[in-house]
Amino acid sequence: MSVRPGPVVIAVCGCPGGGKTTIASAVAARLGIPFLTRDEIKAGLGLSSAFAAEDGSVQFEGDFHVAGGLVSLRAEAVLADAARLFASLGVSFVVESSVFSRELLGVLLACDARVLAVHVVAREAVVGRRLRARAAGGRAVDQQLLALFERGEMKRSIFEPPESVAAVVEIDTSSGGAPAIETIVAATVALLGPSGGSG
Repeated sequence: MSVRPGPVVIAVCGCPGGGKTTIASAVAARLGIPFLTRDEIKAGLGLSSAFAAEDGSVQFEGDFHVAGGLVSLRAEAVLADAARLFASLGVSFVVESSVFSRELLGVLLACDARVLAVHVVAREAVVGRRLRARAAGGRAVDQQLLALFERGEMKRSIFEPPESVAAVVEIDTSSGGAPAIETIVAATVALLGPSGGSG
């Protein structure tokens, strides 16, 4: 009796400013599979309670701008629910969040997903430069992230993927340029095995 293999989930994690979203979106586009990102889910949740300011700009409630605040926690829960739905239907996808939580991993493994963790890294000086550029845009959350980085509270170990994944690929984006995703694609093909398919 043959058993249908579960979906392949490419979980992209790493320090803010490392280049996760660029890598994750490039992989999803290359493989033609859905892309879930916590930041976009958070933005959607934020819009549900946002309002239009007198100057016509969109204003989010204060908690939206708190890194690790209630909106961030709600976004994490919604991300896990969406991942559970996709994986339970046998759909392969890319998921991106700074921290690849054990809770998200548990959801994926419970659905028999084969999980490839992609840990995106960059040299500290590069991450600092990117975070300073983002913070200069004036967004409170970017300024908070920069402050955390400058206080040394963004240790690389925080963003490392959990154990129990099928495989781990580390991608260093320090040099910039087009995202180098061939290693990720090759690791995905290896997980699919000889009878592969993307679900």
